[in-house]
Amino acid sequence: MAPIRRHPWQVSLLLTILCYVVLHSLHNRRNELSSSAASRPPRSVMRPSDFAQHERQWRPSDDNFPHPLEPAGPGTMRDMREEKFYLGGVATVQPWDESLPPALAVYDPYPDYNTREWSKEWKGKFKACEGPRGRALDRRSAEDMVRAYPGVQEGFPYPKYGSYEALGLDGYTCATRASRLSAYGYSEDSSDSTSNPDAVPWDTVNWGTLQSQCFEHNANRYYKPRKTPRPSILPLNPIQSDPPPDEDQGQSSPTPKKRSAVILRGWHDMVWTENLKQHVRSLIMELSLHSGGEYEVFLLTHVKDNDLLLYATDEGKIQELKERFIPPEFWDITVLFNERTLQSWYPKVDEHRPVYQYPQPLQIFSTVFPDFHYYWQFELDARFTGHSYPFLERASDFAKQQPRKYLWERNAYFYIPGAHGNWDEFKHMVDESLRTKNDATVWGPAPPFDWIKPVGPEPPVPSPKNDNYEWGVGEDADLITFLPIFDPVETTWVFWDKLWNLPLEETTRRTSPVMMGRYSHRLLQLMHNAQIDEGVALVSEMTPSSFALWHGLKAVYAPHPIYADGKWTPKELNGIVNKAAGGPAKINGGKDSFWNWDHKLDHIVYRMSYMFTGQPGEDFYRRWLGYRVDPGQYTDGSRHQDAWGLNWYDGGDLREDLYGPLCLPSMLLHPVKNTELKKGPDMAVPV
Repeated sequence: MAPIRRHPWQVSLLLTILCYVVLHSLHNRRNELSSSAASRPPRSVMRPSDFAQHERQWRPSDDNFPHPLEPAGPGTMRDMREEKFYLGGVATVQPWDESLPPALAVYDPYPDYNTREWSKEWKGKFKACEGPRGRALDRRSAEDMVRAYPGVQEGFPYPKYGSYEALGLDGYTCATRASRLSAYGYSEDSSDSTSNPDAVPWDTVNWGTLQSQCFEHNANRYYKPRKTPRPSILPLNPIQSDPPPDEDQGQSSPTPKKRSAVILRGWHDMVWTENLKQHVRSLIMELSLHSGGEYEVFLLTHVKDNDLLLYATDEGKIQELKERFIPPEFWDITVLFNERTLQSWYPKVDEHRPVYQYPQPLQIFSTVFPDFHYYWQFELDARFTGHSYPFLERASDFAKQQPRKYLWERNAYFYIPGAHGNWDEFKHMVDESLRTKNDATVWGPAPPFDWIKPVGPEPPVPSPKNDNYEWGVGEDADLITFLPIFDPVETTWVFWDKLWNLPLEETTRRTSPVMMGRYSHRLLQLMHNAQIDEGVALVSEMTPSSFALWHGLKAVYAPHPIYADGKWTPKELNGIVNKAAGGPAKINGGKDSFWNWDHKLDHIVYRMSYMFTGQPGEDFYRRWLGYRVDPGQYTDGSRHQDAWGLNWYDGGDLREDLYGPLCLPSMLLHPVKNTELKKGPDMAVPV
């Protein structure tokens, strides 16, 4: 040590030289990486597996915020719009790899069809289908495919509810309006626009023919269809039909693929905006044509005007009706019905209005079109900002892998990663809360009446405590919902007491708001037969989940990512939206239920990107389309205020001049009422 003390300048010189060498080395390494990235050609195709290791979700350890003091009520202190959704665009996309800057690439989420591994599992051979441009679809072409950026906007918030990771969904790519929709007719003069697809005369496209041809070319992959007619109107009187083949009976690999119908619910005189046309085209191409017919899309259209006759008329009159109201490209996928249709099928049920009996047309459809194992239903004010195929596939896979143990109890929660941890940690938390309450949980069929003969399986062991989360794993779900499934009996949920020919006190039931999701043919036929034979009915959202409960069928809430337009923290939201007054076996099933219709939590409910009504879905979508907030958007120039003093109006300061177009990750948004620059009379939050 003595020599060092005598020559401090030598030590300083040595340290200076070392620092220079290290910094110079780092600088050279950074240049090498940048040079390597710049010299590497941008990827032309992205697959979901490319970024499976990336996460975009809260952890409980991220939320260390103090609990707010809120004399005005829960969630009021942080009830402020979240501006970070809009403080970015393509110019701020943070890549998940070293490609600088992030470049657009075709987004291909489809299986590796016809490979050896694929052929071990699935019967038949995949054949590419013809698209709207008169040639076989090409999964490498931007004219036929969605394109996306390999990253997300810097600072874009995480979803507060649900999880990309739990669902196995890609949350680390984003799409602009042009990269998402240009294959379906969207165009704009912008540096972001994808290579301009050949102009398609959309009015000459026949989506019905394209889907039928696609299925025929791939028919050896599926169960053999029946020779049943495909009417353009639902018939006036009940008909008999057989269920699709039972895929679990005597099947071994490779197995036929189960097909799904995608039912888009509309009405005859709805306004067909360009965006709505692009949305429907996207679903047909992404779900049906690119998959070789795994899905088939239909427009199930309610003719509300009873003066427009559907019956006692010839097919020519029906075609005239379609020509009057439906764009030509969709004529052959449109199936019409009216209230008389429902009355003729279900005369023992006194109610047929859509708000109360939304499932009835779907039940009839499953009888008239019996070749599908599953029926996805969507309202036409829902939108996908990402690719629709992986969204539905991952929801199906997630549901299939869920064990039945404590499934109904997990279904009642809003899953919040920032409060519950990852999905396994959440499952463990629910398990711990129920270990001494097995008698209060659902285990197998739970029929409240003798006339119900359950068709679901009996549990393999007497109690859930004897099951190691094995029963149900690998079993397809009969019901998949996009919002929690809860017990409404002791709540003041708006429709808790809407039953027909069922005793209020004795009828156990479940519900899931917004009747969008997946319904098996088996479940729909159970609902259908009960209404025909027994004349019993429950309100729309209660019907599928209650019949699944009674018959012991597998029902799963798929926790897709839902964003909150507010400053609330995850743990704060968990205390607001997951109420436990009914006990851990009945979350949100007590007097303090989040779903109570007392409007005390509207500032939370209506700030979700997916809900029965809410502002963020439309705000996100309109800003994504490039529409600025219009301060004079309402006729009186005001910001609409509801009866409880809450303001509901467009939010989001759009700055495309700074950041370029918004680039949104995959989301299912609802409701989106206005997709034109000038808003119409319908409001996302009606007041």
